Amino acid sequence: MCLVVNLRYMLMSAALSQKIAPGTSWIHRVLMACCVTDEVFGVSIAHPGYCPPAYTYSAALISTLFWASGCAAGIIAGGMLPTNIVAALSVALYGMFIAIIMPPARDDRHVLYAVAASFALSGACAVAPVVSSWSSGTRTIVLTIVISAVAAWLKPVKTD
Repeated sequence: MCLVVNLRYMLMSAALSQKIAPGTSWIHRVLMACCVTDEVFGVSIAHPGYCPPAYTYSAALISTLFWASGCAAGIIAGGMLPTNIVAALSVALYGMFIAIIMPPARDDRHVLYAVAASFALSGACAVAPVVSSWSSGTRTIVLTIVISAVAAWLKPVKTD
């Protein structure tokens, strides 16, 4: 289970490897790889051009401080709020993911097509005979790899 849940970091790292300038030293590459989180991925992938090491380190520091503070506040608030309110707030995670994918989807129709395909195929795979028996994490990883591979094949990013 832990492997499947954390496979997303492999996908994020593969995408972010394209955002590192060619002359970046191996030690910075290793340290930048240690900074990969959902939040750092979101801001780094949206950054135009290459992400310098200082950008990644700053994003990791700020997001870690706010993540830890938010967790502490959530633990305190979760202990004081009624159970039904706490359950309703779990939807906020989905809102965060939508907030990460919508700005690039508005700017690039190919990203919008990939997002729409992911929603459609995710729904279809949830009811498909064989695939629906897979865990949701496995379905997500397989769909991410397939959709991103097709998108990269159909619309490769031009580099200098």
